[in-house]
Amino acid sequence: MNNGVKILTGFSLGLLTGAVAGLLYAPEKGDKTRKKLKKNVDKSYKDSMKKIDELKSTLNKEIDTVSTKGKETIDQLKESVNYKN
Repeated sequence: MNNGVKILTGFSLGLLTGAVAGLLYAPEKGDKTRKKLKKNVDKSYKDSMKKIDELKSTLNKEIDTVSTKGKETIDQLKESVNYKN
């Protein structure tokens, strides 16, 4: 598993766990607690999805860079082989 994914997973689980624990120990009625819990879970989900989108974007850029460099290297090797023949 990629380090970025591990960090994102750990962050998301920690955020969710903290939100749940805080709300469960809050001295409020169950209805209010459930509403707060839902709000925090929704926010955590949105934050996690944003981080995942950022990670995907970064990975796609890196893949494009590696792909381009690989193609350039292959073209250079082809030219080198053709030059020697």
